[in-house]
Amino acid sequence: MSGLYNEISPELQGSILRGILGSVTGMVVCILVILLCSLCQMEGFRIMLLFFAGLVIGWFYRLFHGRRSKIAAYVTVGICTVLASVLWVVMLALLPVLVSPAPFTAADLSRLWGKLWELLLLCAGLGLTGFFFTRGSLLAYADWKRGPWHIAYAGGNGYSYNLLPEKLPAINPPAYFAVHSRLAPGTWLIVEGSSLRWRRRLRKDCVFSVRDIAGVVLGPGNGCNVLYDRNYRVLAKFAGSMEHADLMLLWLLQREIPILNGPAGWHSLAEAGPEQEPAESFALQQQFTLRLKRSARIGFTGIGWFLLLLGAALFLALDFSALTVAERMAIIFLELAVMGMGIVYLRMGKACQVEVDGEQMRVVSRFGRTAEFSVRNVSSVSRSLGWLVLYDREFKTLAKVDSCLEDMDRLKEYLASYGIKMLSVRGRM
Repeated sequence: MSGLYNEISPELQGSILRGILGSVTGMVVCILVILLCSLCQMEGFRIMLLFFAGLVIGWFYRLFHGRRSKIAAYVTVGICTVLASVLWVVMLALLPVLVSPAPFTAADLSRLWGKLWELLLLCAGLGLTGFFFTRGSLLAYADWKRGPWHIAYAGGNGYSYNLLPEKLPAINPPAYFAVHSRLAPGTWLIVEGSSLRWRRRLRKDCVFSVRDIAGVVLGPGNGCNVLYDRNYRVLAKFAGSMEHADLMLLWLLQREIPILNGPAGWHSLAEAGPEQEPAESFALQQQFTLRLKRSARIGFTGIGWFLLLLGAALFLALDFSALTVAERMAIIFLELAVMGMGIVYLRMGKACQVEVDGEQMRVVSRFGRTAEFSVRNVSSVSRSLGWLVLYDREFKTLAKVDSCLEDMDRLKEYLASYGIKMLSVRGRM
């Protein structure tokens, strides 16, 4: 932690008055939404909103740049959360009284209080409970010097989400690569030379330089890894389960970025510098076609013929005269679906292939989708769930090559001749 700022800049400290204003605004929004749910008789949704009232009020506290103090944030947001959880009950109970022409007496108030005080205590307890379980983002904002740690240790992602590698890859990271989820769409963290770009859904990309990174916090298995700057602001987040996360950790280690609590077994290669673009004279002109392996073709063909024969057998074996019109339509639809799948499987064994003609590549998927592009548009290749995924410079998917193709080593050599590195989950291929 040496070399980091010990004091936050004045413009980032926030204001108590703005924090109160933001919390009150969030409280009013919560009350109006809960009242609307009550008037629409959405009881279950109304109770659920009580658990998230503290989260919403805390968001408004941060939006209005409230005081970055743990005590100030907890007191302000906590009080407004309790008030929001209680006032909506009072307003809902007083609504019939306010619209009634009869005067409201002290006896009516006493009777109303006798009915509501237990409900008020219950709602206040639900609001405080929700605030306790959803205070993570507010805590990261208020306790700013420990903000990256709070975010890194926030759970809820599953215990295998951030499993870190025991050893780092024995290769130098390329000049361009991306750290992204294997299941969720979109790219999360892109490395472009000495700069990084963090893509976030529904939010603007965050672009920063390696010089802006003050350190990295490694979270637990159900947390994440956080990159932060000298003011302890979060620059980016990624998880150990993401593809090329090990390359990201090696890239940070090679640039002497402090990785807090890093395993002792992590070692960095002597950095040889990122791979350069291949020279024009080194570009190989080749022509070849890769098809599915013979065993895969036989398997797809066998499944296809089996489904076709099954559909035909069902058509011949059933007595349609004894069935109703609805039963006939259902059986015909089922048979057409089975025979259609048979035709698809028969086509899979023939259509799936990769054609290389000099610098031009033509990739045909199992379902016949064709992608044509130049090999120079490919920036990196990675293995993902049985596919070799080819990415462009923006780390968008150019094509997915079936890993069941024959003679894959020839394709790897072809890509390597253009300086395209084959990346894998743990640095192996």
